[in-house]
Amino acid sequence: MSSRMVPRQDLDATSFEAYVTNVSYELSGDTNVTVRLTEGNYAVVKYYGSDEGFSNISPGFRVLLNGKIKEPSKAGNPGEFDYRNYLRKKGILYIINCDSFEILGSSKPNLTSLLQKAFFNFRKNTLDSVNDDFDDSSKALVAAVCLGDKSLISNDVRRNFNISCCSHLLAVSGTHFSGFLVCLPIVLKAFKIKRKAAFFIHLLFCVAIGCLTGWGDSVTRACIMSVCVFAERDWLSAMSVSSFVMIMANPFAALSSGFQMSFCAVLGIKLYSAKMTSYLNRLRLGETVSKLISPSICASLGMLPFWTDISMRPDFLHLLLQIAGSFLASLVCTVFVPCMVLCMLFPFGSEFFSIPLLICIKLLDKLVVFGSFLSERESVPVHLSNISLMLISICVALFFLPSCFVKRCLFRISCLLLAISIGVNAVSLVNKPMARIIFADVGQGDCCLIITPERTCLIDGGTYDKGASTVSDLLDYYGIWQVDICVISHWDVDHAGGIAALSEKGRTKTILTSYVPSSDCIDKDVNEFIKSTGLTGNNLSDFLSQLELFTAGNIVKLSDTVYLEALYPDLPRGGGNEGSLLAMLHIGGEPVTKILFTGDLGSETESNLIKKGIDLDCDILKVAHHGSKYSSSAEFLESSSPAIAVISVGSGNFYGHPSPYTIERLNTYGCEILRTDLDGAVILEY
Repeated sequence: MSSRMVPRQDLDATSFEAYVTNVSYELSGDTNVTVRLTEGNYAVVKYYGSDEGFSNISPGFRVLLNGKIKEPSKAGNPGEFDYRNYLRKKGILYIINCDSFEILGSSKPNLTSLLQKAFFNFRKNTLDSVNDDFDDSSKALVAAVCLGDKSLISNDVRRNFNISCCSHLLAVSGTHFSGFLVCLPIVLKAFKIKRKAAFFIHLLFCVAIGCLTGWGDSVTRACIMSVCVFAERDWLSAMSVSSFVMIMANPFAALSSGFQMSFCAVLGIKLYSAKMTSYLNRLRLGETVSKLISPSICASLGMLPFWTDISMRPDFLHLLLQIAGSFLASLVCTVFVPCMVLCMLFPFGSEFFSIPLLICIKLLDKLVVFGSFLSERESVPVHLSNISLMLISICVALFFLPSCFVKRCLFRISCLLLAISIGVNAVSLVNKPMARIIFADVGQGDCCLIITPERTCLIDGGTYDKGASTVSDLLDYYGIWQVDICVISHWDVDHAGGIAALSEKGRTKTILTSYVPSSDCIDKDVNEFIKSTGLTGNNLSDFLSQLELFTAGNIVKLSDTVYLEALYPDLPRGGGNEGSLLAMLHIGGEPVTKILFTGDLGSETESNLIKKGIDLDCDILKVAHHGSKYSSSAEFLESSSPAIAVISVGSGNFYGHPSPYTIERLNTYGCEILRTDLDGAVILEY
């Protein structure tokens, strides 16, 4: 929904009257509520109360919400999930962090809300019946693969699926739906059920699967198409009917990636399968094996336009991983139905009846873990432009197209354009920049990733949570498993916490800092840092063992043309702000581009640095202390004379950073100001 079509909501208001339009439930216990505000905008409500919150509210209720409204966060870093774009494709413009609410009026529970609650309880009871002896990870995987609920999936498991190019398997799609249906024709044939009765049973079974999995876009499409095909309609008509029904029910459905990927996968299977099976037969794989793996290959080819979205890596091993993963996901869904039925009918034997499901889900987990290991150490992600992906898709489609006038006219032209596009990408890949500098958006914290052809360097990593999620995802996007050099400017948790989180995951090699605590002397700031991160035992010992002193005069070479030089302090001064490491990054020969990193240094220390005659001249300044008014004095700006000032700061932070006084000083000096809260990640290449 375009914001120009409706009145813009007052973001400063703290009380909102709204109508509940949808309530959805998750197995984690969360309840997602969509409301329509009186101005006409739609919003998602987040409630942090201690009671059941909105769990007993149904569509049609009129409520008064008390809290803060804001726009959803957009993707701040390369490869990051764009929550704002995701919600806008559903017609939702805002998020409301609700502190309390009041029911102004209620309607009688409608059939939709009653069914929604009933289906959720059905999913919950179903999961409980077949998973009594499953560990939490296996239970979460079954919930995602078979029931379409990813709320129980841990960040580690989610990451494994993402970087092994199997993230699409965590959402129930046509692949899963076909797995559910595998046994049905066998049962219908065994009982010799007549055509009309079989159609009715097939219809009921498809509807039951939709209810079980939450009626996602892919499931809805698969359900309608399956029923249409069973009714002896051709696949193209079935696809047209399903598209029409889904768009009429929800016009925003066509904008969702699930809808688009689902239809592209089906097109790939239907258009490419016959020829692909023939090619596989020529490789002497046998007709049975060829027909078995052909749909997975063709579905992957159909989803080429979404290559970047599902983290594909362009190599044969990852293609095999996707095929094997799709087969195992389908197999999990196949055994899920009989296991569920048997466990419900004979609860005393649930442990025995759940064994096939447990074996299949464990195999899928092991495959994805192997794929994750392969991606971390052996594979490099390739980020192709949308134009390149579209040209590849066109060439593949034309290749599989039967010989005709259109193919003869367009195939050579498309291949030529694709060759040019790949050539441009290859040139940029071969001629890598001397240094790529990414000032990451980690909220209220500091983080800068430096990538050279020879080594990688991370200066600060945000908070512990940001390091474990945002910074880790950023490294995955650039194909970095371990960072060669990490630098801790000082020991505040919003700078050093993320480095500790990465260290705990084994993703750091060497950590440089201007203050290395010893076992018999730990600064109070370091003590507070250790307590806040929760590092204990071997994790703490391993982290401390990686620390090396980095003070004035020390230089770290990142490549032949890039090095990092420490300018301050001369001697360790503790882990506080005024002991922050001042470092200059030098890039290139003549002229040299210089980037000054300042940690959280204050104006008093800045003045002392100037008095000592330290050369602060730079091209780019990482503004100290997130733009605090107590840093980046006029005197310091005069000495450093930056052309660009980068402020790493969180949106709407408690401290009011960056200070208007700091912004005014930077503007007065003529600096171009780049801010992570407004611009997202700031990326520079030299």
